[in-house]
Amino acid sequence: MTVSITPNHQVASIFAAAFYGLFNLFSGFFIPRPKIPGWWVWYYWICPVAWTVYGLIVSQYHDIDDPINVLGATQNFTVKGYIEHHYGFKPDFMGPVAGVLVGFTCFFAFIFAFCIKALNFQSR
Repeated sequence: MTVSITPNHQVASIFAAAFYGLFNLFSGFFIPRPKIPGWWVWYYWICPVAWTVYGLIVSQYHDIDDPINVLGATQNFTVKGYIEHHYGFKPDFMGPVAGVLVGFTCFFAFIFAFCIKALNFQSR
């Protein structure tokens, strides 16, 4: 999408690097959603990487009841309980996650197609 809204691939790579840095920071993996400050949590909900991480972690680990030892924790957790407690991921939220991921895909494809058609960066 950034290639379609910029005049060349060098500028697109600069924009993409900035977006990827923010996406990775607020994806909920490095800083879990419950620990993101309230004035920044809105960015978590519009970040496509956050929805992808949510879907991947919950789809893979939501049914594992094996006990784990967490350093610094006062209580014992199962894998499922740790995901819900630490990351705030609910297993019954998979339907909306899938819908949002399909929506992001359609939105980015639409923006790409529209910008390729509407923007003309050629100069004579």
